[in-house]
Amino acid sequence: CQSVTGFGFALVMTPLLAVAWDVKPAVAATQLLSLLVNVFVLAQVREHVSYERLPALYFGFSLGVVPGLLFLDRVDGDVLQITLGVVVILATAVLYFQPSVGVGSDSLGLRIGVGAVSGASGAATSMGGPPVVLYLLGRESVNRFRATLLAYFFPSSVITLLAFVVVGRITDDVLVVGAASAPAIIAGVYAGAWLRHVIDAGVFRRLVVALLVVMSGLIIALTALGLG
Repeated sequence: CQSVTGFGFALVMTPLLAVAWDVKPAVAATQLLSLLVNVFVLAQVREHVSYERLPALYFGFSLGVVPGLLFLDRVDGDVLQITLGVVVILATAVLYFQPSVGVGSDSLGLRIGVGAVSGASGAATSMGGPPVVLYLLGRESVNRFRATLLAYFFPSSVITLLAFVVVGRITDDVLVVGAASAPAIIAGVYAGAWLRHVIDAGVFRRLVVALLVVMSGLIIALTALGLG
């Protein structure tokens, strides 16, 4: 998904992990693995990055990380799990319908604000992509859209991962899950690189959205029944 569209790794990975595992380590493992994905995919598309937009987005992201981490650390696990399910459903609906945030205008403040919302939601749920996706929609070509998203995710993933290390979220279990998942994820990255040339991105996005909504509903249902 990340390789084809430039976003969606956490939206797919976190709900799937949260079904079988506690949501807090699932968020941490997703954050660890997202860095691996971004390294491989960005290496493939780096020549299309729109570098002028990135500094303000990075600055805003750094402002949002701490509030997001505080939310992750203090909120009850069941509350976070339900929050995760709701966030995924809302984010996938937004991404499916693809509205754009003020395409006709742009400003330093808008970029910082988008980055801050992304930083907070990324640290709390590992899903910081939707705000930046909405910001870039309509402002960049498909290739530059994908590459700029990945260039944004790379340092933000490093910052968030370091913050997770500092607060003790990268446990031995998280490292084991990360190591076990890495070969399949790398294979998926290269499969996605091939799919970029043979599949319509709109069709692929609709399939991913359907999966995400089902998984999010399952997370909410399991939590409500006390089975999550």
